[in-house]
Amino acid sequence: MPKVSVIIPTLDGSCGGNVGKLLEDIKRQTLKDLEVILIKGVRPNGRARNEGVKKAQGDYLVFIDDDSILGHERVIENLVAPLEREEKIGMTGASPMYPKDLPWLQGTFARIRVREFPIVKEIVDTDYARHACCALRKEVYEEVGWESEDLITGTDDDLRQRLHRAGYRVVIVPETWVYSLTEADFSGILRKSFKMGLGSAYACKVHPEIFGYPRIKLVNYQIKTALGTLLYILVTGPIKILMYLLSLRPLNALLSIPCTAGFLYGWLKFPSKR
Repeated sequence: MPKVSVIIPTLDGSCGGNVGKLLEDIKRQTLKDLEVILIKGVRPNGRARNEGVKKAQGDYLVFIDDDSILGHERVIENLVAPLEREEKIGMTGASPMYPKDLPWLQGTFARIRVREFPIVKEIVDTDYARHACCALRKEVYEEVGWESEDLITGTDDDLRQRLHRAGYRVVIVPETWVYSLTEADFSGILRKSFKMGLGSAYACKVHPEIFGYPRIKLVNYQIKTALGTLLYILVTGPIKILMYLLSLRPLNALLSIPCTAGFLYGWLKFPSKR
């Protein structure tokens, strides 16, 4: 029986050729007592990960996105070690980074999309741990209710919230990082932005109990309904675009358009839970 099950969700089994490179990275890892489970063509990612866990034989689960690049050969070993030592650590993650040698378009989008966290010298409690590269004990994953299988986006936040409610720590481990690639062309970047808006609308209308509604910081007001969120998006969307243009960030302004369009489409498409 393997000690660790590495689960990689992927739509086409390739991700532009990165899956093959990722599998080679895993072969070079110092921790050898593992199995790799590739889940192909299952949407959304939460459902794909659950399918992987059903097949997993290891006591420890390592989730890696198919667009990830492991920082070095000790990543999996470093992720698992704290879980063996401390029961209250529920999830370990690698510091999220993006490659600095990307072409201008992908690099700019990466800076917008990837929330980087610095490489640390000791364990740090932070919600920057995410599915790009993370580890949990299988029993803890099952205890907190597995992954939400219908969320379009936001599975990172959802899983971390449930771990916190169960009393577990979520941490970044020392000297461990992962690079996240971005879409290779502009059309892919636009589709990704639209999907982000769509996922936000789904979370707002169908699962407000998970994420809640936005807070208007300027007046310290908590929006209480999906309709209020829609009005907020309609008002702030054009303002954000104008601010991006004034601050000479035209790509941010451009990407705000499909993101807002995705939210509006999702708000009309999905039924409200309340």
